[in-house]
Amino acid sequence: MRKIILASRSEVRKQILSKNNIKFDVIPSNLDEDEIKESLIKEGADPEMISKNLAELKAAKVSQKKLGEFVLGADSVIDLNGRIVSKPKDRKKAFEILKDLNGKTHHLISSACISLDGKMIWNYTDKAEMVMKTFSEDELK
Repeated sequence: MRKIILASRSEVRKQILSKNNIKFDVIPSNLDEDEIKESLIKEGADPEMISKNLAELKAAKVSQKKLGEFVLGADSVIDLNGRIVSKPKDRKKAFEILKDLNGKTHHLISSACISLDGKMIWNYTDKAEMVMKTFSEDELK
């Protein structure tokens, strides 16, 4: 079976590929995701479009350097009432995010893209509705 390239450092994505006996190498795209998200939001992109674009950009960036190789890019975003919830930078921000999500319905949007020679050849996006259990503030801490 042919090896693919995973354009991510994500341990979860590595585990998924390994558990499914997919051979892969890791070459992170090193995109500035926050900058791209901000730009897409300013352009009016919805959370699904942001997830899809980030997955595609990751795959394309690595694929342009690894010609003839299949490159997998992936991204997930949390959509809370139309607002993107980004990964926290510190414990304080993590607590704020947990308070925002506490007891609420939100969506996890995940996208995957495969590129070859810098061009997207396949992509998929899906959305899962999730409800966070209600916790007291002490439990969240």
